[in-house]
Amino acid sequence: MHVKRASRFLVCLAVLSGMVGCHPQEDVPPLPTRLISIADKFFDVQAIDAEHAVVVGYGGKILTTADGGFAWTQAKSGTTGALYKVQFVDANNGWISGQDGIILHSTDGGKTWAKQNSGTNVYLFSLSFTDANYGWAIGDKSIALQTSDGGAHWTLRKVFTAEQQNQRPEEAIASQDPVLYDVKFLSHDIGWVSGEFGKLFHTVDGGKTWTGTEGSLLGQDIIDILDIPTFFGMAFNDASNGITVGLEGKIARTRDAQTWKFEPMQVDYPFVDPLFSPAVFADGSAWAVGAAGEVVHRAGPEDKWQRQKLGMEVVTWLRSINWLDQNNGWIVGGYGLILHTKDGGKTWIPSLA
Repeated sequence: MHVKRASRFLVCLAVLSGMVGCHPQEDVPPLPTRLISIADKFFDVQAIDAEHAVVVGYGGKILTTADGGFAWTQAKSGTTGALYKVQFVDANNGWISGQDGIILHSTDGGKTWAKQNSGTNVYLFSLSFTDANYGWAIGDKSIALQTSDGGAHWTLRKVFTAEQQNQRPEEAIASQDPVLYDVKFLSHDIGWVSGEFGKLFHTVDGGKTWTGTEGSLLGQDIIDILDIPTFFGMAFNDASNGITVGLEGKIARTRDAQTWKFEPMQVDYPFVDPLFSPAVFADGSAWAVGAAGEVVHRAGPEDKWQRQKLGMEVVTWLRSINWLDQNNGWIVGGYGLILHTKDGGKTWIPSLA
């Protein structure tokens, strides 16, 4: 056999011995990289309008959608740290807080983000702005930050350590530097913070002074203040009415901004996993999500909480629920889960970008 013909014959055998014939090798386009995968962990979501939403999570990931979750775009965050909270006060101005004192600011609806100098390197688990200028951020080691110029300057505060007088030694230890998980300011003056050891702090003077209100939960199957569950998230529909959720699926409610009571549950089997994020509407209906795919719903202000089905099996934790209105809502969590409803939670559609 001619040497050149023999070489071509051997190459054909080597390329694909199972093929019928030998054809010139064609360039195969690479498989598209999935923007959302099971490796993603999403910690928060914010709906800006009926079609626009922003999702943040592990590894500095920021995703935005402009069509209700059918297509997503990744925004540059400038960090590989975890991003825990996102909030927009209007169509343009938004903030993100996260690991190592990260605070990011957007002025274009989440398309681009710029880092702000928080003055700390502790984890910032939550933030709350009442307008484009006034906001707070809280996190590990009882830290609190406050700004009145949109985050151009942050003032470092640590105002949540309880008085040590008349406390047992173990109570004093628990009161020192509890982790703060959520902050909600309803106005410049009225704000709430929830955290470790069931802390529920309240201010009516813009954070100059704070009052601990968690003691009102004693006597409701809890006789020791150290047994009050850690609360991870809060939601309010006005200055007097709100809920908070936490360990063992506990949900507490206030109707007067001073006292709290645990909410009744109507479930087939008790909760053992924590709830992380609540949402409440003006009519008293409410939602909450948590670990092990738990979703609970209260139909009205005097109804008991019940487990809610999503129309699919959920095998991961759910970290945040956010509603634009009573029809349009979002849920995010582990395994890259992003769910969207446009019918008040009757059906949920996953994003598969």
